[in-house]
Amino acid sequence: MTTTHRVIGTGVARSDGSDKVTGLGKYSLDVTTPGTLWAKVLRSPYPHARVVKVDASRALELPGVQAVLTPDEVAGLRTGKRLLDEPVLAWDKVLFIGDKVAAVAAEDEDTAEQALALIDVEYEELPAVLTSDEARASGAPILHPDFNTYTNIPAPQEIPSNLFAQTRWEKGDIAQGFAEADVILERTYTTPRTHQAYLEPHNTVVWIDPEGQVQVWLGTKSPFANRESLSALIGLPPTQITVNAAYVGGDFGGKGDITGAPICYFLAKKAGRPVKLTLDYSEELSAMNPRHESAMRVKAGVKRDGTLTAWESEVYFNSGAYGAYKPVPGSNLGGIAEIAGPYVIPHVLIDAYQVYTNTVPCGFHRSPGEVQGIFAGESHMDELAKELGLDPIEIRVKNVIHDGDDTPVGHHFEEIKVEEVLREAARASGFSSPAKPNVGRGIAIGHRSQIGGQTHVGITIHDDGTVTAKNSIFDPGTGTHTIVQQVVAEELGLDVNRVRVVAFNTDEVENDTGVGGSRGSYVAPQAANAAAGDLKAKLRKLASEFEGWDEDLVEYDSGYLVNIRSGDRTPMEAIAERAGEPVEGRGSIMDMSPNPHTSFVAQVAEVEVDPETSELIITRFTSVHDTSQVLNPIGFQGQIEGGIMNSLGFALMEELAVDEGGRVMNASFADFKIPTEPDVPPLTTSLVVTTGGRGEYKVKGIGEHSNLTTAPAIANAIAAATGVRLYSLPLTSEKLWGASKK
Repeated sequence: MTTTHRVIGTGVARSDGSDKVTGLGKYSLDVTTPGTLWAKVLRSPYPHARVVKVDASRALELPGVQAVLTPDEVAGLRTGKRLLDEPVLAWDKVLFIGDKVAAVAAEDEDTAEQALALIDVEYEELPAVLTSDEARASGAPILHPDFNTYTNIPAPQEIPSNLFAQTRWEKGDIAQGFAEADVILERTYTTPRTHQAYLEPHNTVVWIDPEGQVQVWLGTKSPFANRESLSALIGLPPTQITVNAAYVGGDFGGKGDITGAPICYFLAKKAGRPVKLTLDYSEELSAMNPRHESAMRVKAGVKRDGTLTAWESEVYFNSGAYGAYKPVPGSNLGGIAEIAGPYVIPHVLIDAYQVYTNTVPCGFHRSPGEVQGIFAGESHMDELAKELGLDPIEIRVKNVIHDGDDTPVGHHFEEIKVEEVLREAARASGFSSPAKPNVGRGIAIGHRSQIGGQTHVGITIHDDGTVTAKNSIFDPGTGTHTIVQQVVAEELGLDVNRVRVVAFNTDEVENDTGVGGSRGSYVAPQAANAAAGDLKAKLRKLASEFEGWDEDLVEYDSGYLVNIRSGDRTPMEAIAERAGEPVEGRGSIMDMSPNPHTSFVAQVAEVEVDPETSELIITRFTSVHDTSQVLNPIGFQGQIEGGIMNSLGFALMEELAVDEGGRVMNASFADFKIPTEPDVPPLTTSLVVTTGGRGEYKVKGIGEHSNLTTAPAIANAIAAATGVRLYSLPLTSEKLWGASKK
C-alpha cells in the first residue's frame, strides 16, 4: 500500500536472517557452560497408574551419572502457565503415556539414556479414559480429585469432575430464536490433535552461578512469565533468576512454558553443575502440548431468505492430562466463540468445555479455538446455504456485521470491512465463474482482533555511528525484531543497516507480556517509537550543553544535531562520545485495553477431486485481508503464506493419533505428516485497505489470520466438487472415498 514513510512500509530482510542461516545465531541448545551435564527424563509407559515405588540406586552407580531426581524430592510441586496442575515429577499417579517420573544428569547424553533404563519403577495400573466422551461418562475415574486445591483454578468444582473449565457466551433467548426459524439444521464437526511442528524442540539450560544467581536459557516466547513461574515453584525471588536471551526456533503457540527448567534446576542444585535438557522429537510429539482435539455440535436456525435467527454450539476440547499449558484455562480458548462467525445473530448460546483425559496434555497452536470453531461454523454456513438453495456468497453477505453491529458474542468494532473482504475474495478468485467437472470452490470468512501488552525498547548510540536497539521480546521467528529495526531507522532517519536489534534479558527491564495474539506488530513499534523520541530529546539537550546552542534552536535530523539558526551540524555519535557514557533512549508500552479494530479474512479454495480415487488437489487458493499500514511487505506476505500452509496441514493431513492404549501412534516426522514445498498450491493475495489500526502506525495483526479459514474453505470446496460433506478433519482422500460410497 502507499506509504509516506521512508523505511516503514518497505520490504526489509529479516534482521536475524544472516545469523540463522550461517549458524552464528545461538539457540538455547547451543549454550555451553563449563561442566555442563546432560539431562534425560524417564517417562511413564502407562496412561493411568499409581506410582508405587521408584528405585534409582542402580542408576546412581553408573559411571558418569552425577545426579538423579526422583518424585519424592519434588512431591507437592506443580507447574503451569496459570493453572498449576502438572507435577514436576509424578509422585502419586501418572496420567498419560509420557508423564515425567524421574530425571538424571550425566556427563553425556548416552550415559544419561543408559541411566534411565536402570531406574526401577513399580506401577499399579488404573482404568484410563482417552476421549472426552469417556471422561464425562458416569462412573469414569476422576483424574484430578484434588482439583479444588490447585492454584489458579478457573472455578471450584462442586462435585469432582473431569470437566475442569467452561466458558459460556449467551445473547437473546435461544428458544425464541429457534421458534422464529423456518429451517433448523444441526451437525457435529470434529478436529484432531495437531502439533506446532516448530523446528527447534524444547531446550533448557540451568546454571546456578557462584553468586547463587539462577541463570536460565530456554527456547521461549514468554521469558518474564517463565521467570515468575519458576520463582514461585522453587521459592526464590524473581530477582535471583535470570532468563537469558537466545534465539527461539519457532513457536506457533507451543513455546511459552517452563517445561524443562524445574527439572534442570533441581538436578543442577544436586550436582553443583549446569544442566542441559533437550527433548527429542518423539518426546515433543508424544509428551508436549499439541492443539486440542475438539468435538463441536452446531445447531442453527434460519429463515427461508437466509436470515439467521439462532445459533447454538456445544464444544468439548480434549485437554489431555493437564491444563498447565494454557495461559488462562477456559477463557483463553475463547477463540471458539468465532464458531458463530462475524454474523448478525439475535439469539446465541455457545458452551465450551475443557475435559481431562489420560492423553498428552494440550496447549496452544496458532489461533487457539478459532481454527476449530471457524472450521465448524463456516462449514455449517455452507450447509445452511445448500439446505435453502442459496449461493454461499449470498447467505454470508445477507448476515455479516457492518458498522454499528455487534458480533454474536457482543464484541464491537470500528470500520468493519467484512462485506468488502468477502466480495473481493469472490472477485479475485472467480468464485462464481463456471468450474470444470470435478472442480469446486469453497469460501470461508473470519476475523481476529489484535491484543496489547507490555514491552520495552532501549536504543544506544555507538561511537562508530551504529545503533543498538534492545527489545524485551524474545522473537520466536515472527520478525518482531525486524520491525523494531525498521521503526528505529525510520524515526532516527538512518539507513536500516545501521541498526542492530538484540533482546534484553529479564534483569534489564521490569516485565514483558511476551509474544502471542499477534501483539508483536502493535506493541514493539510503539515502544520503539517512544525510545527514539526519548533518545532524540536527550541528544538535543546534550548538543545544547556541548556546543553552547540554545536548546530551543536544536533539532535532530537524520543522525545529526542541527542548530537551525546557524546551520551548524554535529553527528550524533560525536555527541555520544563527548558524553563519556552511553546515550540511551528508552520507550515502554503497557496497553491491555480492548482493541476497537479487527481485521477480516476471506479465503477461497479451488479443489479438483479425482472421481475414481477421491484424490484431492488444490488447484488455486485466494487469500483476502483488510489491513491498514503494512510495516514490512516481505514479512506481511510471509505471515499470510505461512499461516495458509500451517492450516493446510491441519485441513488435509495432520493428526496426532492416539491408539486404544493411550499411546501416540505417529511420534515422528516419518509418520506425522506436515506440508512441504510440493504441497504449496498457487496462491493469490489481495488486500482491502482501511485506515484504522493501533498505535502511531495504525497497525492490524496478520500472523494468525490466514490460518483461520483455510480448512473450512477446502471442506466447502470439496462439497461443491463432489456433493459430499466431510465433517471431520483432516480431509483425506480415504475419508472422502468412504463417504462417497455410502
